Amino acid sequence: MKVDSKQYSRIPEDLLNKIIERGYKKVTPEDQKVFDKYYDEMNNHWSSSTCFVNLYAWHDTFPTYYKIFEDLIIAVNYDSTEGYISAIPFIGHYTEEEIIDAMKVLEEDFEFFGAELMIYDVSRWMLPYYEATGIHFKVTDNREEMDYVFTPEDFEAGMDSQDDRYRYRYFMRRNEYEVVELTPELADECEEMMENLWCEFTDCNMCHYGCLKNVIDIIVKNIDTLNVEGILVRVDGKAVGLSIVSVRNGLGVYQYKNANNHIKGINEFLLRESFDRYMSDVTEINYTEDMGVESLRRYKEHMAPHYSLESKLILEV
Repeated sequence: MKVDSKQYSRIPEDLLNKIIERGYKKVTPEDQKVFDKYYDEMNNHWSSSTCFVNLYAWHDTFPTYYKIFEDLIIAVNYDSTEGYISAIPFIGHYTEEEIIDAMKVLEEDFEFFGAELMIYDVSRWMLPYYEATGIHFKVTDNREEMDYVFTPEDFEAGMDSQDDRYRYRYFMRRNEYEVVELTPELADECEEMMENLWCEFTDCNMCHYGCLKNVIDIIVKNIDTLNVEGILVRVDGKAVGLSIVSVRNGLGVYQYKNANNHIKGINEFLLRESFDRYMSDVTEINYTEDMGVESLRRYKEHMAPHYSLESKLILEV
């Protein structure tokens, strides 16, 4: 039986008014066009959590607000599961001077909010820039928040391993399947699939930060403006799996993958099909974090012969 014991709190009206007073606006799908320029100017790749699709897709439980300061985007979000506001890493080209100036603004903002300043999902290459501000940060490196990162060559080698190749080919041999690219018109079909394959068998507490079914629905309905790609796979005319990826500035991220795991080879097929369609030019593949789930950790650790664990640091002032 599904149990939803989580308590979500809306952002307090007085805090929201303060956020707006400081010049922030809530992220919308149309803001993707604004953010792209700043992502393209990043010195290096960013964490999976900092991808635009995540900043918008979880807006029911993690609403994100942003403003532009000089050549950077400053963004904050509200955690409705815990009831606090935090910041995400600056988006744009990092220089010591730019980060020093932006940090002054961010500190003033959080003082105005009456909140402790915390910056989540900081990639390790960013840390020296924040430390150059002279601010004393408490730095937390949480193992459960590390992204699994692969070279395209290693990722492809993993897909070409004997077991994975067998399951991939088994799926194609044994099933009458079709692959279609995700469009807003497929939102109802994806929602029904998530109900049958996820919600029917998953305790709501497994969705740590909000409803995954709603997130998939939000993405599919706005896929034309969110700069993400995706496929839906049907077997015998029925939706059995989907994969959603984002690709920007050489970084390919497998954002979401859900499938009927009773169908042998469906997951290998989704991985390969998404890779072949969308990731021909990437220099790095991010398969996101394992969220502390042991079975998911084992799966990601054995996806390819080699991988890196990329830190997502928390900076507290």
